[in-house]
Amino acid sequence: MKPETKLGIFTVLGIVIFGFSLYFLGGLSVTRSYEINVAFEDVSGLPVKAPVKLSGVEVGRVRHIRIEKGQAVVVADIHEGVEIFRDARFSVVMTGIIGTKYLKVEQGTPAAGVLKPGALVRGADEMPMDVMITKTMSSIKEFVDSVNNQGQFGEKLNQTMHEVRQLSANLNQLVAQMRPYLSRSVQNLDVASAKLNDLMAKADSLMNSLEQGEGVIGSLIKDPQMKEDVKDSVKDLKETMGEVKTFVGKMSRFRVYWDYDFFYMPGPALATSDLALEIYPSSGYTFYRAGIANIGNEDDRLDAKDYLEKNQFDVRFGLYNKWATISAGLIRGAGGVALELKPFYDKEFLERFTFTGEFSDWGRDRVINGRLFNKPNLTYGVDFRFNRYFSVGAWARDVLETNDFAVKANISFNDQDISSFFGLAAMAGS
Repeated sequence: MKPETKLGIFTVLGIVIFGFSLYFLGGLSVTRSYEINVAFEDVSGLPVKAPVKLSGVEVGRVRHIRIEKGQAVVVADIHEGVEIFRDARFSVVMTGIIGTKYLKVEQGTPAAGVLKPGALVRGADEMPMDVMITKTMSSIKEFVDSVNNQGQFGEKLNQTMHEVRQLSANLNQLVAQMRPYLSRSVQNLDVASAKLNDLMAKADSLMNSLEQGEGVIGSLIKDPQMKEDVKDSVKDLKETMGEVKTFVGKMSRFRVYWDYDFFYMPGPALATSDLALEIYPSSGYTFYRAGIANIGNEDDRLDAKDYLEKNQFDVRFGLYNKWATISAGLIRGAGGVALELKPFYDKEFLERFTFTGEFSDWGRDRVINGRLFNKPNLTYGVDFRFNRYFSVGAWARDVLETNDFAVKANISFNDQDISSFFGLAAMAGS
């Protein structure tokens, strides 16, 4: 092979390798494209040569970015044949918190027409991720500072929790004093129940002996009248023991719950608490609720938008089943009704949601903190229960008047000591 031929071959190979290098490393493309200009207030660090994605598919690249009239104009090369409609939405997004940025295109509608090459469109200016993180951390710091007694919310929250701790301490002291009596009462109930079962078994055996004339008693009682009198007496005794056993069983099946609600309304910056005792008898479908709503000191100075009437009685009677609870009575100090719905009670996870509505104070016509209230009190919300003790929710309070948004936290737990106390009180009353 001649030297000239070898030189020609190596020259051609070098040109080919150089072309491939430019294509892969230099970002050159042999694909035909057209240009679209997108104006932003802030491109949030979008790099040149960043991909342009339509519906998650790469349809071009960012050629360069220029400053024009105080705005950043992104020049994007779009592959020929890809149509983007006039009402499409352009935005700068990231593939993750620390991922790469790209130009995202959300396709519009064909009725708006197609963007022509060289068109200038307005991009959606969204908050950059670093600014969003900074603001979020600032908000968290403000919230923590407030909870640490450096703000009104923190002061009210700490005051409320202090009152709850005092109430809990008083309850613990009361239960500790009564625990020996309650424990002995429960033990005595167990012994009494066992003895009643034994007596009823013996009464059944005695009745069989009398009816069939078997055994010593059946042989001794030959007089028909005496036999009937004895049978009636044993029957009455058996019925009495059955009633006693039923009463003892019902007494031991009381369920009593402490229910604490904490509401915070960001608009007027108010916090309030409700505390109630809910009693579920052994009937299975009824319950009673007694407590205090909007707990607070009535002598405190009212803020401009503080329209909550403090320390209102909350006393209700209700019915319940798997998917609904309805109650009526004094609701936050006024007559009304309340409804709780669990439409997804048989669905996993969704059964944790409860939708609640309260409608009360129908004839309201009075002035509260300088403001006239003449519409009923309508309140509703949704709660999500994490477990049997704790739930959170979002509520709208007094919708027809102030319509304050509130976040809610609930703590509920069964108090078996008080359950025994109620059972003992029921027995003493009977």
